Amino acid sequence: MKTAFSLALAVLLLAGCRSTYLTGYWRTSQVPRQHYKKILVLGMMPDSLMRQRMETHVAGDLTDRGLLALTSFQDFDPFGFLRTDDKDVMQQFKQKGIDGVLTITLVNQSVEGFFLPGSLYHLLTNQYSTDYYRLFAPEYYKEGMQYAWESSFYDVNAGNRIFAVQTVSFQPASVESMAHEYGKVVTRQLRHHKVISRQHHRDAVR
Repeated sequence: MKTAFSLALAVLLLAGCRSTYLTGYWRTSQVPRQHYKKILVLGMMPDSLMRQRMETHVAGDLTDRGLLALTSFQDFDPFGFLRTDDKDVMQQFKQKGIDGVLTITLVNQSVEGFFLPGSLYHLLTNQYSTDYYRLFAPEYYKEGMQYAWESSFYDVNAGNRIFAVQTVSFQPASVESMAHEYGKVVTRQLRHHKVISRQHHRDAVR
């Protein structure tokens, strides 16, 4: 499995393909038939600049589909939605007029190695090939930053999660380009699985 994954990364890089791609998704069996009036995009990651760029691009792509989308960094105190004793977080969303919440979670960030085509990696055992090419043929062995993401969509009125999508971004050119690609992938999946639909309302803010 790791062999196939490493070779796939190499092919993507050499071909100049996008750095973000889908790895999995989950969808509830009963997606509410609802046109969401106000969606909050909520990033959960330690890097505030990355959070801002990810939220902005995802909200912008939702806006392009005619939805009203708000970014949490711009419009809300991130600590304002902490669960309290007398009201839960969904009630707080309702009070703000929010009927949909899309989270962006950075699940993992790590440095991953991969082998370029022509290294004969597939003919060697994993550990031997890794050690051999790192020491004696470094031109065939490269490392890059990998980001594992998960976005979940919550229906506030129903009070639960109805959709989740997992993606991986490998060696993005910049945070800006990663955020741009991520927004396209996530909103495409939301539309494909009929979680959201294109609307005529164009008042969303980025």
